[in-house]
Amino acid sequence: MTENVGALENFSEKSKSGFLKFLLFLTIFLSISALLFVLLFIRTGYSLSKIGEKVMLKGREEPSKLETQNPEEVIELADKTLSSVSATKTFVVIDRVHNKLWLNENGKITLEAKISAGAGSILKDPKTKREWIFDTPIGRFKVKNKRERPLWTAPDWEFIEANEPYPKNYSDRTEEGMLGEYALDLNIPGYMIHGTLYERLIGRNVTHGCIRVGRDDLRILWKKVPIGSTVFIF
Repeated sequence: MTENVGALENFSEKSKSGFLKFLLFLTIFLSISALLFVLLFIRTGYSLSKIGEKVMLKGREEPSKLETQNPEEVIELADKTLSSVSATKTFVVIDRVHNKLWLNENGKITLEAKISAGAGSILKDPKTKREWIFDTPIGRFKVKNKRERPLWTAPDWEFIEANEPYPKNYSDRTEEGMLGEYALDLNIPGYMIHGTLYERLIGRNVTHGCIRVGRDDLRILWKKVPIGSTVFIF
């Protein structure tokens, strides 16, 4: 009987010790979780002082007193706020699916043009098994360089597509006039906004990935889009 009581007391002590260890572990875990949450919260750019009544009431349905009494003043204030966050730099937006381009200057669209984007076709080299996908990339890019009377340097796929042997001399790969009067190089190798000899195809997805623009629209882009401008392609 005494042995049973001792064993029971020993078991109780072990249980109590295990429980305390679990409680300590849980406390440490919750503390670390709370700390991580605070650190992540701070990284979002918000602070605790900003989480107040004004923020909580953003989704309210009823108008404020100012909105009820002076609606014109509220609209004017909203316009000022909106204009302060509008784009003030020159940038280009390209819709590669519908083959359209927009030039935005100081928050206003100053040019809407038809373009030709990538065909989305695939070419395979039967000898080397290399593969090319002729598609226009999606994303945010920059105008890295601008060239006048750009020279076209035909890559390997040009000769595979034409079922011709590779030229022995590098000079045999170059050709004038294929890219039109100007080219705006993007910060992804091999992709650019340029002119074309085949303006009748503008508006169709026929390119190997570059953006083709008609002569008149290209002249506007050359003049108004500086190096470093952002180009959005979707």
